[in-house]
Amino acid sequence: MKHTFIIISLLFSGIVCAPAQQYDFDLLIQRIQSDAFSGVKDPGLVDSWVASQNTNGSWNDFKYGALTSSTGTNTTDNHVLRLWNMAALCSRTGHAKYDNATYKQAILKGLEFWISSGTSDPNWWYNRIYFPKKLGEILIFMRKFDGYIPRTSVSGIDEPEILASFQPQAVKDITVNGTGANAIDIALHYIYRGILTQNTKLLEDTRDLLDLSAAEKIQNDMVYHDHGPQIQISSYGWVLADGMVRLAYYLGGTPAAFDVNSPNFSKLVSFIRETQISSIRGSAWDFSVMGRAVSRANGTSAGVGYFVKIAQIIDPQNAEIYNDAIARINGSRAVDYNVREFNKHYWVSDYTQHARKSYLFAVRNVSTRTVEAETGNGENLKANYFSHGATFISVDGNEYKNIMPIWDWNMIPGTTFPYYTTYPARTTWGTNYGSTQFVGGVSDGMHGASVLDFSHKATRAKKSWFFFDREIVCLGAGISDNSGNNVRTTVNQTKMEAPSYYLEENSDTEKMSSVSSSTYAKTNLKYLRNGKTAYFFPQPADLKFSMKSQSGSWKDINQDGSSTVESGYVFTLWFDHAVNPANASYSYVVVPGVDTKEKAQAYNVSDVEILENSVQKQAVAHKGLNILQVIFHQAGSIVYNETQISVNKPCALMMKTGGVVSVSDPAQQNSVIIVTLKHKEVEYKKYVSLNTATGMAGTSTTVDFQVPTTLQ
Repeated sequence: MKHTFIIISLLFSGIVCAPAQQYDFDLLIQRIQSDAFSGVKDPGLVDSWVASQNTNGSWNDFKYGALTSSTGTNTTDNHVLRLWNMAALCSRTGHAKYDNATYKQAILKGLEFWISSGTSDPNWWYNRIYFPKKLGEILIFMRKFDGYIPRTSVSGIDEPEILASFQPQAVKDITVNGTGANAIDIALHYIYRGILTQNTKLLEDTRDLLDLSAAEKIQNDMVYHDHGPQIQISSYGWVLADGMVRLAYYLGGTPAAFDVNSPNFSKLVSFIRETQISSIRGSAWDFSVMGRAVSRANGTSAGVGYFVKIAQIIDPQNAEIYNDAIARINGSRAVDYNVREFNKHYWVSDYTQHARKSYLFAVRNVSTRTVEAETGNGENLKANYFSHGATFISVDGNEYKNIMPIWDWNMIPGTTFPYYTTYPARTTWGTNYGSTQFVGGVSDGMHGASVLDFSHKATRAKKSWFFFDREIVCLGAGISDNSGNNVRTTVNQTKMEAPSYYLEENSDTEKMSSVSSSTYAKTNLKYLRNGKTAYFFPQPADLKFSMKSQSGSWKDINQDGSSTVESGYVFTLWFDHAVNPANASYSYVVVPGVDTKEKAQAYNVSDVEILENSVQKQAVAHKGLNILQVIFHQAGSIVYNETQISVNKPCALMMKTGGVVSVSDPAQQNSVIIVTLKHKEVEYKKYVSLNTATGMAGTSTTVDFQVPTTLQ
């Protein structure tokens, strides 16, 4: 791996940072030819396509002309994709199919038929992004045989005819379908067109527009939003990052080169370095940051090849961060290698990440300011519960990989919902807002607490998460519902890596549970562990868990997915709140990295003390760390270790040794919160000013009360 980076560094040196030179169009074409050759199909499959092509260049298994929703294109197999694969293979120097006359003839016939057919898809994305990009890359591949596809207008097919089919054409129309990822995708085929026609003005005008708009949808909390105020760190965020890095590489060293140190480009790089990397554990994305792409096979696999280019040509001063991430993703380094440890609540996005060397724990919420993970184009069909307290609990990174077709989508990890057997249709494209304001978190960068004032149809709950070092404490209170359905809080639903082991109260002997079609019901669990994570239960509760084979298909959640039925063993653990609960509650402690009886029994759960779990406040103290965290759902007070902490408004608060207090307003309504500490009859009061600037509401403010005490 180290030698690979050295070679790449030599290839990339000077591309971006050197003074702009004149255009070398042959070099630009070579860059794209070498960079675009990924995802090429097996030659045997491509041979079968060549053999089944009609003499007029068409295929019988595709429809042409004005397509409909029932005859529309898909990205796994289509006319243009087949031609793209042929062009990629026959233009690859040293490949067995290089300069293959049969392939070249099939490409020529296929292109001529495609242009004459006037095929258009009902989905604008194919017409404005997919087809032009693939066709542009076909032309760039075939420049290996300059003149084979004529560069001037002739009878039959030629480059100008193909390039004229690209829509849109005017630079101002790059953003006609929005800024961000869609604009980058459209701009890529503008760059292809500019390089092929040596139109330097088109290249520079495209660069100028993207310089202004590329980072527009990256919020102040460094989360990328698309299709409304919706988290798209992966999926559309990936498209944005990959596209901009490609363009910086393609145009580097020319008068159209991007200024990678400009504010907008620097913001994009910060998003990649700070947020995208932290959203990956091992080789997998946090499933909650993917939008509807979570319903695609292998969608959670973190393919981020652009990290190499960033490390070498764009942000070399932070190359170690990208190279470490690459090593974790490709498995050449352990999943915990040089992992950044931090806690961050993303205040614009209703999202929290808590990272330690041994695990990543993330929470996805939604408020009146943000929208649920979307459905659209027949994708993500069952994600009704996906954004309301969903928790990603990962040690190895493989816990949820491709579990989606066999998931019970009524039981998303971390959520509290009635158990239904159907999934009512939702409106599409990022239009499903949350219904409450008091959603947010407090953080000082290493520890914190997050809250969801949950209201969804007939269900209500106060849900909070308290983040420490070894553990995360999860509380729920005021759970009520009148739907007539069984209400459950799902602690986790993940791949079952091994039997479960549990310890009951007043016992010193672990018991083992293995695969069974039945559900285990317990009311006296002290802890339960499965795989590399343990769950401790401070209070008796009606807990159930199952370890069974579950089945389903990708098509069940994505209309373009495979209909092949898949199955796998799944571990599910939940609180059963029964039918129509009123003021029910739960509490549990997640301790990642516990994979043996010795580790489980050595963990001291008494280090965390749940001071209150009610609709008024939820509070946890960690005696070992001297940290107190409180979610005040209303103005009030709490006493701990002879110190009374009072607030005049609802807020999230954390206090560390000596009275260092961090405060936020999850509702993002207040500019000042009065915090009063009273210790041994001495009162300390501060008017804590909160940041209410645009894009900064919901952030935490830290003040030092300088109280001469500890929480011990």
